[in-house]
Amino acid sequence: MAIRSIPIPNSRLTEGDTHPFAILKVISLGEGEDWFVLQDPLGYKILMPQWYYRDYGFEPGQTISCRIDKINCNGRMFLEPRHPHYEEGQAYSFEVTGSGHRINILDQDEYYLQVSDVFGNHWEVLTTHAGQVDLPPPQIRCLVKRIKKGRLFLLMEGQEAAGGGLATGRSYRFSVIDERINPEDGHSYYILEDPTGGRHLLRKKYYVHYGLGKGQEVVCRVGRLGTEGLYALEPDHPCYRTGEVAAFDVARLEELVFSDGYRQPVLVLKDCFGEEVKVHLSQDDAVRMARKQSVRGLVKDIRKSRLELDVTTLT
Repeated sequence: MAIRSIPIPNSRLTEGDTHPFAILKVISLGEGEDWFVLQDPLGYKILMPQWYYRDYGFEPGQTISCRIDKINCNGRMFLEPRHPHYEEGQAYSFEVTGSGHRINILDQDEYYLQVSDVFGNHWEVLTTHAGQVDLPPPQIRCLVKRIKKGRLFLLMEGQEAAGGGLATGRSYRFSVIDERINPEDGHSYYILEDPTGGRHLLRKKYYVHYGLGKGQEVVCRVGRLGTEGLYALEPDHPCYRTGEVAAFDVARLEELVFSDGYRQPVLVLKDCFGEEVKVHLSQDDAVRMARKQSVRGLVKDIRKSRLELDVTTLT
């Protein structure tokens, strides 16, 4: 089997780690598309979009701390620079600049306060106390739950998201009651209802091939509770179960070639829908599997319909 080499424009670092990156310069790839050219600790270059971080005061010649926020299945690395004033997990005082009430995508009452950060950017913070909307305080303390693409995800201190009483890690039967576009992000979601009448969102793009539709029932495993009090749900896969073994056709063998010269073999398989499943291999396992047309894999996990497989202990 021929191995297809794919160049990856970054070196191989570890997701979740924080490293110093030097800002070499700013380049433009089109109108409104300016990018920082960064140099990683190993001396290799990587691009980071400038437009999310215009308020951070970054300039060529600086060295900034960046978290390896995500590494996708193709080895592409995404960075999140440290905010100049706020840290995740810490609480700060914010000036209240407004308040309001709305009916959210789940047809639920939602009360919020608008706050201003040190740069004058406005963020909305949900509150469980409707009275704060009518008579908003001049300031509130908020926990910075997450910072992503320069955006602050805030929870009012002492009003952490309570969720809907479901147990993380357990599976429940949900009813699909609707499908809607969320005006806040423009994405399509299935609206699910749990056995107690609680409503939940499920991002449609990951599960189009599952054939879900209004009026159907679906069993979902309950994951972590997000910053806005919504659970991450994982519907049962129509073909596979975590902990079980299944057979997969081999599509091809790839090799990710990183900027630092590291080579990562990747076995590309096809699942029951014809979707690609990528499994990272050692060099020895890649040689051993180079001629195989099918393999058996242990399903270790399923997230956003994507399978995480172990194929090395069964072949």
